[in-house]
Amino acid sequence: MWRSLALIAVVAVAAFEAPRILQQFADEPQAPPTVAKPISAETRGEGAGGNPLSGRSVRLQADRTGHYHADAKMNNRRVQVLVDTGATLVALNESAARRLGIRLKTSDFKYRVSTANGTTAAAQATIGEVRIGRVSVRDVRASVLRDEALDTVLLGMSFLGRLKSFRVERGELVLIQ
Repeated sequence: MWRSLALIAVVAVAAFEAPRILQQFADEPQAPPTVAKPISAETRGEGAGGNPLSGRSVRLQADRTGHYHADAKMNNRRVQVLVDTGATLVALNESAARRLGIRLKTSDFKYRVSTANGTTAAAQATIGEVRIGRVSVRDVRASVLRDEALDTVLLGMSFLGRLKSFRVERGELVLIQ
């Protein structure tokens, strides 16, 4: 029950914020999104527990509005994402989910959420792998909304919270695994 309520709250917040963010982009000339730039092409050490991914870092440049975009790979498919530390889960629409190989039935959309665009249905899903540069997280929880409710992929805390750390440093968002 608490998971359902948490998912509903996350999806509602993400869906409420997405139109506001997208409106900011519509109000100004479009510039190409800034993509993730790996700090180094090499793994920078194994870290605790022998994790071969430990120590990998990526730096993302903020765009003119202060938002962080990344060219991510989800299930080995390229996806442009907007980093959203206020979103509990990665949030994407059903078309993006299909492109990632996530197959949902109509009955999976059992969560009703209110968004700035109205009420919509949402489903829970798991993304097999989310990768930005050399930073990679497996089995990432996600919320899938109807297409009309969300038209960008939000990279939320279900990805960010599984990193060793993330921080803003001199206008860059640093992701550390």
